[in-house]
Amino acid sequence: MFVDVLAALGLLACLLLLARMALSQRRRQRLDAAMREAAAGLRRLPWRLRHRRHVQQDAAEAAQEAIRRARGPSRTRARTQWDGNVARPDAFDRPPPRSPKDLH
Repeated sequence: MFVDVLAALGLLACLLLLARMALSQRRRQRLDAAMREAAAGLRRLPWRLRHRRHVQQDAAEAAQEAIRRARGPSRTRARTQWDGNVARPDAFDRPPPRSPKDLH
């Protein structure tokens, strides 16, 4: 069983090399560049998998901090009226218009 798998892999490698030789020089160069890039990605894969958790934790902490800052201090929330998902803070209320008698 193991020998058959090994023989099949060897045959596959030979067929791929034969197909590569049939390509033009420009396509062969592009294929080689793509294979080098794929090999580099595979070399970086273990590092990325190990450090993925740290990156996700940092992103989650940054998101929570941004949400906390956006909510602002608790006294601001107390002066905001909510109508469904629409916020109407008291800071947006305009003063009543002045009458013409107040101008002079």
